[in-house]
Amino acid sequence: MDDKTKNKQTILLIDGYHLLHKGYYGSLKRKKVATNRDGVKINAIYTFISKINEIIDLNIYHTVIVTFDVGQGCWRRDLYPLYKANRKETPADLIPQMQIIRTFLSQAHVPWYEKENFEGDDVMGTIARIAVKKGYNVHILSNDKDCYQLINPNVKVVVKSTRNTPSSFIDENVVEDKMGCSPSQVADIKALMGDSSDNIKGVRYLNYQTALRLLAEYDTAENIVAHVNDLPKNVHFKIKNAQEQILMNKKITTIGKNLDLGRIDFRPLRVNWRGYINFLKKNKMWAYLPYAEERLDQSLKSIPKKSKKPKGVKFNNSKTMPLSCNSPADEFVFKMSDYEIKTTK
Repeated sequence: MDDKTKNKQTILLIDGYHLLHKGYYGSLKRKKVATNRDGVKINAIYTFISKINEIIDLNIYHTVIVTFDVGQGCWRRDLYPLYKANRKETPADLIPQMQIIRTFLSQAHVPWYEKENFEGDDVMGTIARIAVKKGYNVHILSNDKDCYQLINPNVKVVVKSTRNTPSSFIDENVVEDKMGCSPSQVADIKALMGDSSDNIKGVRYLNYQTALRLLAEYDTAENIVAHVNDLPKNVHFKIKNAQEQILMNKKITTIGKNLDLGRIDFRPLRVNWRGYINFLKKNKMWAYLPYAEERLDQSLKSIPKKSKKPKGVKFNNSKTMPLSCNSPADEFVFKMSDYEIKTTK
């Protein structure tokens, strides 16, 4: 990592549904599952907010942005109806929590984004691209290996990040060690080999090492298909019989980076602790109340006291002009050296 990369401010992108699912299933073994005033389970929300608190306490990120999927609709499923068809249905008591966590983020002023008919990964890929273009480093909190394709010198995937444990990351070198290809080829290797977690079928009888050798020579899945007649006989027929499948797989496994998300809020994170506290009280989340109240107190103490503003300026010709100007242009220009500036009582 060069000095320029080290000195850049860093943004954290969070896969919102990953964090919710992790919190939901991780808390099911507890004897008592938390509920809010309406009797709705909030076990996933407890874990989600706990992680947000940890990230805030790290105090290393310029801002934190959360991304979400929107419902079940997705352009990938339109292209391939069996996409993720092998996955379990979202638990009924987790679904309401997905909306409640959006309410928390809004009240706490933690920015979040989603896009109809797209997945959270596409939203994340778009924001990561824009952030790097604006000069930021990006860390991604997600357990989805699809995100590895977003990795570059300015983008890393967070593996571990807690109060007591140093963060560890997946970077370009780790991807090559783990998968045998570069981050830019992650979608290509999935296009050839498939992805059982997303119910994507690979090329029949094609082994992983052969797929890596093909990518080493032809770089992309599309280029392999384009040169199918140049391939060795034992590989030629495997690729030829799966050309359409390979090209469709490549589209499905490629994370979008050019969504229209409007203006992205890259301002420094300023948590609205009053909104945060109101959310906790409304949902009977008393465990985090002392933490939030302490944070609110700290934020109030850090605000500098405002000095009294002079009511006007007195010129050496004894005429007084107000400091605020109500001219059509709302401005007034004069040379400071021409006047004796005095505050008026």
